[in-house]
Amino acid sequence: MPEILNLIHMPDGRVINETNMDPAIERVTGFVRYFVGADLGQANDFSSAVVLKDQQLPIYNGTRVVLGPRERTVVFADKFRGVSYVDVVDYLIRLRNAPPFGGRSELVIDGTSIGRVVSDVMADQGVDHTAVQMTGGQEWRRSGRYVNASKTLMIENLAVLFASGDLKFAQDLPLRKEIEEDLASFTTQTTAAGNQIITQSRNASGHGDTGIALIVAAFASQYLVPQNIRVRKLIGMF
Repeated sequence: MPEILNLIHMPDGRVINETNMDPAIERVTGFVRYFVGADLGQANDFSSAVVLKDQQLPIYNGTRVVLGPRERTVVFADKFRGVSYVDVVDYLIRLRNAPPFGGRSELVIDGTSIGRVVSDVMADQGVDHTAVQMTGGQEWRRSGRYVNASKTLMIENLAVLFASGDLKFAQDLPLRKEIEEDLASFTTQTTAAGNQIITQSRNASGHGDTGIALIVAAFASQYLVPQNIRVRKLIGMF
C-alpha cells in the first residue's frame, strides 16, 4: 500500500481515501470543514469575522488506513465598521459561500445584544446559522437556532485548544496581533463566593470583537459538530 493516499475531497467536506476497489484497503472517511465566527458591533464599533478550519484526514500508519490527527487552524480574519446590518448579513453570506468554504462551512455569530437583530435578519432570509448567546454559569444548551452558552466555558475551551496545540494560527494570518490583544483583554476573577467570572477590559483595537468571533467559532467546532458513530467488523471474533 502506498504511504501517500489518493484522497477524494467531496463537495460537502467529506474526505475519502481511494481504494481502487481493493478489498484489503478499508475506506476511511475524514473531513475538512470551516466555522465562520462573527461578532457584530454597534454603529461605531467594529464587526469581525474569523474562519476556523477543522480537518481530520485519512492517513496510512504503516499497517492500515486510519484517521490522522485532528487539526484546527485560524485561516482568515477581517474587521469592518460603518456598514448597515443588511450589508453585514450580505458579507457573511458571501464569506461562508466563498471558495474553499462554500458547501462545508457553518456560520456562528455572537447572538448577544445586537447579534439578535442580525440573527433575525438572516432567519428572515433563510440563512442557516447558529446564534450563540453568552450567559453565566458553566453550561450550554440549544434551542432552535439559538445556543445559550457560558462565557467562561467558551473562553476556557479556547484556552485549552491553544494550550494543547489543537488550535493554531495560520502563518502570516492578517489581524493575528489584534486577535491576540483581544483575547488578552479577557481575565478571570474569583468572587467573594468563590465563583470564577470572566471580565473584559477595552483594548487599543476595540471591544474584543475579533477575539469574540474566534471564541464562538472554536466553541462551535468543539461542541456543535455532528457526532459520528462508526461501525467496524471485529476480526477474530465469533
